[in-house]
Amino acid sequence: MFRLNTAEQVLIENHQFSRMVIDQASLRILNWNIAKNNHRHEWLQDFSKLVEWYPPDLIFLQEFRFDSTLKKPFYCDAMSWQFAPNMSNPYTDQHFGVLTASKVKHQSGKSFLTHACEPFLNTPKVSLITEYSLAGSKQTLLAVNIHGINFVSTRKFQSQLQQLEAQLTIHPGPIILSGDFNTWNEYRMKVLQTMVRRLDLRQVTFSSAHYKNLKQFFDYPLDHIFYRGFTQCLGSEIVLGELSSSDHSPLVVELMLH
Repeated sequence: MFRLNTAEQVLIENHQFSRMVIDQASLRILNWNIAKNNHRHEWLQDFSKLVEWYPPDLIFLQEFRFDSTLKKPFYCDAMSWQFAPNMSNPYTDQHFGVLTASKVKHQSGKSFLTHACEPFLNTPKVSLITEYSLAGSKQTLLAVNIHGINFVSTRKFQSQLQQLEAQLTIHPGPIILSGDFNTWNEYRMKVLQTMVRRLDLRQVTFSSAHYKNLKQFFDYPLDHIFYRGFTQCLGSEIVLGELSSSDHSPLVVELMLH
């Protein structure tokens, strides 16, 4: 693989939206680290089931694979999307990163590569901020998709969060912050929790039956969804441990706009 130049912002996007603005009272959110498996038949079957069972309004995917061999890089009708890579191979035209999709047209998007790189592949991690219009409001929704940097010091992990916090601090409207944070120890969790408190974000909570299906290391979950300007619809939160096409389970929740 080849690392991307951290001075460059790379975005690949598609405009196939069904609505111009968010005009419904609630949003169903899907978050999933798909382990680069979106070209595999098993994953495609699981994803088809998922969008049929729990039709999402907003999708956050990490470790998404994008290349020219895929006839349709993202298999969901009437959804626009933005893809931000953190790894690319120009010889095979393969790119890997995070993808955010919505039924609503995105206003803007911006990607952030970490200053530090992970060992072995010497690649950064990427975060993506996508902005959506809200009906009847001058405010906008920021949808933040993050894949936390791994195998580095807590200080370097904190630096990635600070990149995002600088953007989110100046946003007055609703926020959804979702992804695979790689929070596999208490120090990383404390850094994350401190930031979300400063931003006045709340965390999606899961019942014990669903919590046990979360991807965990050392009893710390890696995947999280945080929000501001919403109320969690109790009983809507699900972690689908029965889907096995990735080593992470999909997270689904419905959030009600204030």
